[in-house]
Amino acid sequence: RGPAHDGRIKPDIAANGQNQISTSTNNTYQTFGGTSGAAPGIAGIAAQLYEAYGDANGGALPQSALIKAAMLNTAHEAGNIGPDFKFGWGIVNGLRAGMLIEDGRYLMDDISQGDTNNHTIAVPAGTTQVRFMAYWSDAPASPGANPALVNDLDLVVTDPSSGTHLPFILDHTPNPTTLNLPATNGVDHLNNMEQVLLYNPAAGNYYIEISGFNVPVGPQEYFVVYEIITENLVVTYPNSGESFVPGETESIHWDATNTTADFDLEYSIDNGGSWNAITTVNGDVTNYG
Repeated sequence: RGPAHDGRIKPDIAANGQNQISTSTNNTYQTFGGTSGAAPGIAGIAAQLYEAYGDANGGALPQSALIKAAMLNTAHEAGNIGPDFKFGWGIVNGLRAGMLIEDGRYLMDDISQGDTNNHTIAVPAGTTQVRFMAYWSDAPASPGANPALVNDLDLVVTDPSSGTHLPFILDHTPNPTTLNLPATNGVDHLNNMEQVLLYNPAAGNYYIEISGFNVPVGPQEYFVVYEIITENLVVTYPNSGESFVPGETESIHWDATNTTADFDLEYSIDNGGSWNAITTVNGDVTNYG
């Protein structure tokens, strides 16, 4: 759990690390849990995102900042809304991160001390949720520096009605109650990633302002990635013709955005002509098996 020594958001992202099945000695398998299981899951998804980018860009490889930003900005919400010191930005969602890369929902620029860059991103009608994130690979700080952030960029999002929105921030005061408080919004001078999340946004152009608040080692390159979600509920497994093997236990997965009611799980064996009940699960559950 976070935060880092200077209050930065840690962990960055989470993945399943419990009840992993992996190879063991003498050609056997073992079940275990911990970061030893979660970390390679993140690494594997990152590798797939590199491949997705290469497939869409003539074999060229992306910068690591884009891959990390894509994973953070598309993560499945976990814990408190927004970032927190337990799950970071959420549980990794490889499908949505890959779609962000393949759809080209990102831009790159650089900025120097005191400058301001403006970018325009169109949000379509019917959007359930939009997430804008600025991310940059910061210059290395001196060992033990507090804060560790060297180049400090700031993000402000202006909506079509001229309303301004500041990124998520967390209170890192070192006591258990404060560290568990939900994120609020404000100016961030600690982290090298800043996110603005809007529910049911109005359609139109959104203006992304990036300013170089303090850039002693510049110019600083940065990425802006954006996630536009139009569906409240999407079944992610099984999907696209996938099927179950008789006699094996399977886990059904789905993404849910802006939902609060319980989920009724049903299946059909006649192409949707009739449906058979499986079970009902709580509204904060997104898998069942």
